[in-house]
Amino acid sequence: MTDPYVVLTVTWTGTAGTQTTGDIYRSAVSASGPWTFLQTVPLLGQRAVFYDTGAPIGTPVWYRAIGHPGTGQELFAGPAQLPQEGSVWVKDPLRPWVDRAFDFCSGGIEGHSDACSTPNPERVWVGFGDRDRDEDAGLFPLTGSETPAVVWSRRKSHGGTISFMTRTLDAKDEVYDLFTAGGPLMLQLPPSYGQPDVYILPGRLRESYLYADQRRPHRMWTVPYTVVDAPVGPKQGSVCANWCAVQEVFPTFADLAAAAGTYQDLAAGTLVCGTSTDGYGDGLYGDGIYGG
Repeated sequence: MTDPYVVLTVTWTGTAGTQTTGDIYRSAVSASGPWTFLQTVPLLGQRAVFYDTGAPIGTPVWYRAIGHPGTGQELFAGPAQLPQEGSVWVKDPLRPWVDRAFDFCSGGIEGHSDACSTPNPERVWVGFGDRDRDEDAGLFPLTGSETPAVVWSRRKSHGGTISFMTRTLDAKDEVYDLFTAGGPLMLQLPPSYGQPDVYILPGRLRESYLYADQRRPHRMWTVPYTVVDAPVGPKQGSVCANWCAVQEVFPTFADLAAAAGTYQDLAAGTLVCGTSTDGYGDGLYGDGIYGG
């Protein structure tokens, strides 16, 4: 399964000046905006690699990068479109290396049954519980009045519960990695759900055994959530570009040096995962089919 990320290699080496930072923007409307600010990235040798881990799936997007210092140092690219593969993605916007896809199987909610192949899918999406949209209002008694004074404002976004299953011990450990930081997560669902991409703050995570014989690895997970705004902060790497993955592939610095790559390759993740074949490639926003 393709990781649902757009990888941008941004370079100002062909323009005048010495840019040290770049502001990255995205538009899901058109090549001329409106633009949503994503992040300011530091540049090394006027180059940087940026992972857009929150890009919408199945929707064309465009990018704008503004270099600093200097004026008029703008780069544009797009459209790029991530393929809609029918999975539910649960992502940590600040820790994309823990992002995981949850699939479906013919067993439906009885995904622990023999109708699902073993051991795949390891992670099975079950669905949503009921949703509530809390009011934002207050009632204040008035002396001599049968009715109270009312103060109100815009109703809150929804909250509810999500449920999913894991069918291996490795998948159970992945749930720990995904939820342990305690911050907001992002849900990306197939269009049939009618739910746009949404950020949630998970509440208490409940793990339930599915068999009386608890040596079997199957678990059901239920967690309440509240819809929140996107978190702000730097990312901690991606699946192919984080120090834990680098150490697994290259146990020693000598192993890393023998790979004959560059630090740019390390940041892009190509040293760990190989050259991209998803259409983005390398170069100015990629030299694949989505490149400039």
